[in-house]
Amino acid sequence: MDYIFNGEKIRRLLLNFYLSTEIAVTFYDSSMKMVATSPKYSHYCSTIRRKKGCVKNCNLSNLVHMERAARTREIVSYTCHAGLMETIMPVLFEDTVIGYMQIGQFRDAEGVYSTEEGARAAAEAYGLDEAAGFYGTLPVVSAERLAALGEILAILIRSFWADGLVRHNRSMLSVKIEKYIEEHIKEKLSIEALCAEFFLSKNALYRLFCDEFGTTVGKYILARRAQLARELLRDSTMPITAIAAECGFTDYNYFIRAFKAQVGVTPLQYRKNK
Repeated sequence: MDYIFNGEKIRRLLLNFYLSTEIAVTFYDSSMKMVATSPKYSHYCSTIRRKKGCVKNCNLSNLVHMERAARTREIVSYTCHAGLMETIMPVLFEDTVIGYMQIGQFRDAEGVYSTEEGARAAAEAYGLDEAAGFYGTLPVVSAERLAALGEILAILIRSFWADGLVRHNRSMLSVKIEKYIEEHIKEKLSIEALCAEFFLSKNALYRLFCDEFGTTVGKYILARRAQLARELLRDSTMPITAIAAECGFTDYNYFIRAFKAQVGVTPLQYRKNK
């Protein structure tokens, strides 16, 4: 992760946003991991989330639309898997996406993204018909109100920097190593090769990845390969076997296992849900 966030202070800001607007909000870092959230689910969502499959689909929906927001650098509104409206705002610093603000658990006044029929169908699909009865209790957000909520969130985001809630966590060496990995992702990337390229001992390389990336060398490379695989599955028609090779996996079966471990679904399932 390139930036360090003060999760507790951000959580308090988001809680105040929720108490003021009754709209749930969550902040994710650039690796799409939750940093803070307004800690409350609506009756509709808490009922739907009783099913493990729902939580899995919720996470996948978040992932797909955060990736879209990262590509377009624009606010993305969509229908979530449970039939409600959600919106994701990419958080930018010097044209780099450093995180995502997501607001959700509401109905749109215009009925473009959420309808009672759609929510009922989603609830029935999970075998939780009673959840549909809570649809009418969800807040209604018009396009005008959504724009206003976006402006408020933009002010909150600016306060991250002013109040010291975020700071950069990268050295120039780690940036160079990251760029090298991106440029050679199709190749065999060994620890020995990285040490030779950047004149580092193995211990020094291990410490750098632990301190600046928060993970091991192998796990970081695997995550980057899985990220590239997601992009190719989503944006191309390449066969999955070819995508595996393009991402540096020489063993197709290992690619399937590694991708599922990273994303939660197989490459084929991810492509079908893109």
